[in-house]
Amino acid sequence: MRDGQGRATPSCGGADSELAAPSLAHAAEELVRASGGSSLQWEGASLTTHFQPIYCVRRAACLGFEALVRVSDVSGAKVSPDELFARAPERSRSLLDWTCRALHLRNYATVDPGDRTLFINIHPEAAVRDARRGREFAELIRYYGLAPKRVCVEIHEAPCSSEKLLRDAVEAYRDLGVSIAMDDFGAGCSNFDRVVALRPDVVKIDGSILAGAVGNDKARRVIPGIVGLLHEFHCKVAVEGIESKAAALLAIEAKADYLQGCFFAGPQERLTKEFDGAALLDKLLHTPSGRRRAA
Repeated sequence: MRDGQGRATPSCGGADSELAAPSLAHAAEELVRASGGSSLQWEGASLTTHFQPIYCVRRAACLGFEALVRVSDVSGAKVSPDELFARAPERSRSLLDWTCRALHLRNYATVDPGDRTLFINIHPEAAVRDARRGREFAELIRYYGLAPKRVCVEIHEAPCSSEKLLRDAVEAYRDLGVSIAMDDFGAGCSNFDRVVALRPDVVKIDGSILAGAVGNDKARRVIPGIVGLLHEFHCKVAVEGIESKAAALLAIEAKADYLQGCFFAGPQERLTKEFDGAALLDKLLHTPSGRRRAA
C-alpha cells in the first residue's frame, strides 16, 4: 500500500504560483488523510472512487483505469457528480475538485498494479484555474507514489470561459509530464476545434455516437471516418460506452486504439474485473469477425 503516509506533504507552487493563496493540494490531502479510509465526507455526502478499465486493442490488455467519483447522500441514495458540484458553493468548488483528485490518487495507490495509466477527469474551468498551480498537482501525484507520466488528465466536454487559457493550461499539464485526453468527443465542446487547439494524446469518442451507429448502416460508416481523421491529428482514439458485442466489433472495425465500457468491465472499487475484460477482448479479436475487422 502506497497511500502517501511518511511522504512529504505537498507544498505550495513555485515562484510563478499564487504564493499568497493556500495550497489546494495540501488542503485536499489533509481532508483525504483525515478520512482514514477509501471514502470521505463532504457536506453530508459520502465520496469514494470506482475504477473502470480501458483496454488496448493492439495488445488485448488493460492500458489503465479511469477514476470515477461515486457519491451517496446520508440516506444512501446515489447522487450524480454533476449534482454534487452544482450543490457546492462556488467558493468551495476548486477545493472539491482537488479533493476528488487526491481521493482518486490515494485509492489508486492501494490497488496500483504498477504499470497502468490513471485517467483523472478535470473540468475545463478547473484546468484554467490550475494554470499557475502545476507544481502542486505534480507534487500531489508524487505524494501518492505515482510518476506524472503514469497519469492522464482527461478534459471534460464542457464549455470554458476562455479556450486560449484552456490551451495554456493543457500545455502546463503537459510540461509536468502527464498525458492529455479529451473526453466525450462529439458532445458539447469536445470537437475538432478543441482537438486542434489542445493536441491531446488521446481522444475519447462519446458513447452516444457509437450507440447510434449500431444497427444503422449509414451511421456506422461515419465512425471509421472520425477515427481516421483523429489519427491524422496524431491522436490515439478511445471509444467509450461500449455496452454490447456488436458495439465492440464496430469500434474494432473502425480501427479504434482503445476500448472502454461495461461490456468489458464496469466501474469497480477494486480491480477484480480487469483480466476478465482483457480475456473477453482477446477472445473477440480471435473470432473470424474480430480478426477480419481488426485487420
